[in-house]
Amino acid sequence: MKILRTLLLIACTSRASLASNYDDGNWDSGYGNDQGGNYYGSYDDSMGEYFDRSAAPQGGGTNMMQLVAGSAFGWFIGGKIHSKRAASKLKKKHSSERAAFVQLYREQVGALQEFNKESARIIQAMESSIIARQQGVPAEIDTVPFFMADTDGSKKISKAEFDRYVREYLANYPGLRPEDIPKWESFDHDRSGQITFDEYNQQMMKEIKKAQYRAAKGY
Repeated sequence: MKILRTLLLIACTSRASLASNYDDGNWDSGYGNDQGGNYYGSYDDSMGEYFDRSAAPQGGGTNMMQLVAGSAFGWFIGGKIHSKRAASKLKKKHSSERAAFVQLYREQVGALQEFNKESARIIQAMESSIIARQQGVPAEIDTVPFFMADTDGSKKISKAEFDRYVREYLANYPGLRPEDIPKWESFDHDRSGQITFDEYNQQMMKEIKKAQYRAAKGY
């Protein structure tokens, strides 16, 4: 844009300068005067009108108008180019910001949906635990983990569900070690590949008795 304006300004200025030199009579500088006041060399009087200053174009004001017009035209064209470039940059920036906003929105919506899903699962597990307590399950047995691990609601825990629950539990309680949690084989008493609610209760009662025994011995 700056280069275009400069070229236009130089062109207009050069044209005005040439016209001004002609107007000032600089075309006669090639002819000198002798001591008698005569011009060196001779020329036909019939060409006098051609060399007459009065015949030279008188365009000082016009040249200035052309210079101003040329400069204004350069600024106009440059402004147009600059406006197009600025609009293009703004459009790209807007597109980039919009894409970032959409991505952030999707991530937040996904996180909210996952949170709602997990909250619903916890509530359901707690409700199921209350029902089990009403059906005679001892108060010392925490039945919530069973229903939390039972993600498909089949009232049975598969090996994959058990392993996933253990990983999540250890992640939420960094102080625990894998050996602090009973093994899968300890719960699957009949080796069916699934842990039933009764098997879970029986094993949890055994774990409670073990904990009470270790506390009594001072382990």
